Amino acid sequence: MVRSSVWGLAVLWVAACSGGEALDTGSNPFTTMPPAASMATTVENTSTGAPTTGTPTTSTSDGGSDSEAGTTTDGATDSTTGMATATATATATMGTTGEPDPVCGNGIIETGEACDDGNQIDTDACRNSCVAAACGDGVVQMGAEACDDGNQVDDDACSNACKAGACGDGVVQMGEACDDGNIVNEDACLNTCAVAKCGDSVVQAGIEVCDGGGETPQCNGDCTAAACGDGKVNAAAGEQCDAAGQTAQCDDDCTTAACGDGKINPAAGEDCDDGNANNNDGCSSVCKIEVFAQKCQQGNDPGTGSPWVVCDANANWAWVSANNQGSFHHELICQNLGYSGVGQIGGTCGDVCGYCQGGSSCQANGQQTFDGGGACGSDGLGPLLCVTVHWTCVK
Repeated sequence: MVRSSVWGLAVLWVAACSGGEALDTGSNPFTTMPPAASMATTVENTSTGAPTTGTPTTSTSDGGSDSEAGTTTDGATDSTTGMATATATATATMGTTGEPDPVCGNGIIETGEACDDGNQIDTDACRNSCVAAACGDGVVQMGAEACDDGNQVDDDACSNACKAGACGDGVVQMGEACDDGNIVNEDACLNTCAVAKCGDSVVQAGIEVCDGGGETPQCNGDCTAAACGDGKVNAAAGEQCDAAGQTAQCDDDCTTAACGDGKINPAAGEDCDDGNANNNDGCSSVCKIEVFAQKCQQGNDPGTGSPWVVCDANANWAWVSANNQGSFHHELICQNLGYSGVGQIGGTCGDVCGYCQGGSSCQANGQQTFDGGGACGSDGLGPLLCVTVHWTCVK
């Protein structure tokens, strides 16, 4: 029975051992130290039928001799413990699969590695963690990426394609109002990535006629061509007003309407405008035509119907004569001719436009002699001159 136990233990040692040095045990045929785990194997005691664990003890059969006994010693136990420690260390280094743990940076692509270029350059195609470089990993790959901010925000300074944000890349980034990705500066988005608008000095095709970056003599502030009468006041073009036509406040040349400016403005009530504020020159200071007599102009008294004729006249003075004889409201006739009153009066001795000399007329004036005669009362229209008389009208 002892021999059976010894042989059984030996078999366990051989089965558990993966290698080792030969042990000098004399006649012991086993040359390999078993691992520590094998030493803890339960050895069946065939004499009692109970398992034995821990340090083995010498067993003998009834009546057996010492030469037949199988023994285990404390020396064998110590060797077994050392071997177990070495085996455990080797097992940890090899990994749970029996293969060596991968080492990133050894230049060999091993299990769990996407790449291994054997260097410590983290900005090439293989990261120092043996992961293939990719846009969005936060590391700028040399020669392939302009930037890499490690986020998924496409409108910041670094796009999701790892390109540095720039006006014209087609992506509206922070600080840009637009980005249409082209180099056409006349469309809705300028090449500066600002939205096109009137006043930006760029003529937007199909929208603006002109754009001077502001009001100019040729271009209105709304980017339309400047023209007097367009209803848009353009100070740069010299316009003081623009009512799209003549009004009481604005002449048709887009200057402010004023009597005396030399521009007749009927909308402002002007009948004339001689460019001054003088009266008695044919156009009054309020731009009304001044009515005054014309040489040889004829008429009849408004009350009596007696005929009269203008011998000579100008804007400030007129010489009026009875056209033969009659009764005349001389003050009223002067007023109707545009004068303010009467200057001198007198008789004519029966002459027209002369004084007691005969043969005179409005075409061939005689002497202007006024003796103060001829007055003959008045009526409801005013004072009267009678028979052959003449008088002057004054402003």
